[in-house]
Amino acid sequence: MKFEFKKRQTAPARAFDLRESIDRFIDDKRLQKRSDKTIKTYKQTLNHFAKFVESVEMAGDEPDSVREYVKWISFEKVRWDDHPTSPKKGVGVSAKSANNAIRVIRIFYNWCKARKIISHSPAENVEYQTEKQEGFEVFTDDDVKAILAVPNRRTYTGNRDYIMMMLIIDTGMRVGEMSELRRGDIDISYRQIMIRAEITKGGRMRTVPFSQTMAELLRELFDYIGLDDSDEEEYVFLTQFGERYYGDTFAKMIRKYANKADRIIKGRPSPHTFRHYFAVNYLKNGGNPFALMRILGHTDMAMTEKYIRYVDSDLTEIHEKASPVEALIKNNEKKRGSVRFK
Repeated sequence: MKFEFKKRQTAPARAFDLRESIDRFIDDKRLQKRSDKTIKTYKQTLNHFAKFVESVEMAGDEPDSVREYVKWISFEKVRWDDHPTSPKKGVGVSAKSANNAIRVIRIFYNWCKARKIISHSPAENVEYQTEKQEGFEVFTDDDVKAILAVPNRRTYTGNRDYIMMMLIIDTGMRVGEMSELRRGDIDISYRQIMIRAEITKGGRMRTVPFSQTMAELLRELFDYIGLDDSDEEEYVFLTQFGERYYGDTFAKMIRKYANKADRIIKGRPSPHTFRHYFAVNYLKNGGNPFALMRILGHTDMAMTEKYIRYVDSDLTEIHEKASPVEALIKNNEKKRGSVRFK
């Protein structure tokens, strides 16, 4: 009698559950202590993707599921249709928005593959779109002076907003980082701010220097609200009711000040335009591009190079200041002038 081998019993393959996998992915990222902003971005992007997948009766593990989603958001989706208070203008999101979605979805499916939830990633053959080289608006010196002149510094709220604008101008920090600052993050003596990893965009702690003038303004604010070195966990920027002052409210105040300025402000009145102003003027005044990258919290030179290109129009003036030949001749002339003839 011929021997027959037994067949191994295998469990039936479990159907891919997109919503459940997204929930597990988000929980995993929370355990990894990703920032609240990153978690929010993951949730919004993946839930939007899941909603589309369900609307076309897919499961989410089909090879063309991500490609179909990217085609839809690029050429068919009505802009701002998921923002009821925003105007609906045109069809299709920008290449930058599409690429942000592709990036998040790739991260998600790579996570699914690593945990053997799926055997292949539907996002791996979806390529990034070509993005246009975007410029950015920068305030002029006169714009900045005009906006700074508007807040009533005799009031707490006016003085607070003035100091916050000055802080971005002096350090280039993001408004979300600034509104999260606590007293223990600021060292007045050494003129340094420690921006904690959990409040930065990239999840990396960095130290930002500030000027002597800024140190005096911060000390003035601390004295006014009774904040001393022992109040390490207290927020630095507060409302008139003693509660935390949020960045979006501050951004609205900047628009209000720009509208009241005694001149037409050419740049978009926002905290980020102040950040651009800091970066451009830092380079114009001879600042080191690599130091700027670290101060701004960039992980590479890509964004810093945009600032460098922006100041290219001032290269002649910058070269005049930094020219080795000019320095050599001037130093030589100084030495000659100091010689006494007998």
